[in-house]
Amino acid sequence: MKKNFTRFTLSAAFLFLLQFTSVFAQYTEGVFVLNEGGAGGGNATVSFINNNANTNDIYGIVNPSLSGLGDTAQSMSFNGDYAYVVLNISNTVKVVNRTTFAYVATISTGLNNPRYMAFANGKGFVTNWGDGGSASDDYVAVIDLTTNTVESTIPLAEGVERILYTNNKLYIAHQGGYGAGNTISVVNPVTQTLEQTITVGDVPNSMLVNNNFLYVLCGGKPYWSSEETDGQLVKIDLTTNTVLSTLNFPDMHPNNLEINASATSIFYTVDENVYTNAIDASTLPTTSLFSLTAQGVYGIYGMDLIEDKLYIADAGNYSSPGSVYVVSTSGSLLNTYMVGVIPNSFYKAENTLSTFQPESKLAVHLYPNPASNVFYLNTDVACNLKMYDTAGRVVKQMAYATAGVNVSDLKAGIYFVEITTESARTVQRLIVK
Repeated sequence: MKKNFTRFTLSAAFLFLLQFTSVFAQYTEGVFVLNEGGAGGGNATVSFINNNANTNDIYGIVNPSLSGLGDTAQSMSFNGDYAYVVLNISNTVKVVNRTTFAYVATISTGLNNPRYMAFANGKGFVTNWGDGGSASDDYVAVIDLTTNTVESTIPLAEGVERILYTNNKLYIAHQGGYGAGNTISVVNPVTQTLEQTITVGDVPNSMLVNNNFLYVLCGGKPYWSSEETDGQLVKIDLTTNTVLSTLNFPDMHPNNLEINASATSIFYTVDENVYTNAIDASTLPTTSLFSLTAQGVYGIYGMDLIEDKLYIADAGNYSSPGSVYVVSTSGSLLNTYMVGVIPNSFYKAENTLSTFQPESKLAVHLYPNPASNVFYLNTDVACNLKMYDTAGRVVKQMAYATAGVNVSDLKAGIYFVEITTESARTVQRLIVK
């Protein structure tokens, strides 16, 4: 029986090796849909749209032995080979392989009501609201991306929300807890200190950079706040961090700012309507580009522009599966999908892996195989290594050194070692005993 089991295992591993490229390119051409799930329900998921088809809960499909993604997925960010899903109520960030969605790690200690994430200076930066009832405990958590741990924090004013990195600075929008903020914090990611505060409109909800200008869309204080204010689009010169212009939205609360590939037009939502306008227009359009109905309580819940298509999130009744509408930039409905509970944002899937070269074209081999403690490479050429288990999870990642690679900490089984030089890449099977 042991002999047959071994033969079956090796055969399965050989097939896995042959299919390595296709397996690790599973989610590389399409669009991720982040479904936040109901607050307290622990039913956050990620859907994947590609070739006019939709697959729901890809995290659960790829990681069937693990519990679900978590509670209330607020946002997702990408850095290198990894995707980082920020889970608000779970107070965690789940790290997965961006092309396979295989689980890599969980960042949990040091996060409190996390919202959005950006990357700079080799670190991750996560905005945290802290206690929603406190105006003095908001901060940005600084993540060591090699250990996936919080190494420090940057205290900031209330309501830290959207965050982006440009011109060697972090720009952080302050919605102000439950809707009273009107500033952008400028943080130096190297010194991890606040350098400047820029006043914008009330409740800045989205930001984008174009041609060394930062555009900040501000929703204005809502009607139920008893001190309602109008929305605004604020243009900031990133050279001086000063406000150049402000476009007012009388009696409107815009959201979901996007810009087209040619950087000539912006798109935004107001209630159930999608509008477009010239990027530096001084007046507002009189009619909407596209309008949806039955958009729940808050109108369109999310929108992103990906490859000249608008992906629009309809949260529906906020407890049943939501809908995604794909609309052209001219306003034509192209497709509709049913996804998870409360879809809120969309992300383009891209392949970060190069085409793998066959082993015969890369004269680097590992030995001994099987290995029980350490394995080596028969080369003095500079190499980088990644080791994957049979589920596609990264278990080791390093630059190769002549001392070899210690595998004594790994469970016995079959692994796949990706070896990369300046000119080629190969994947080889390794048995750890």
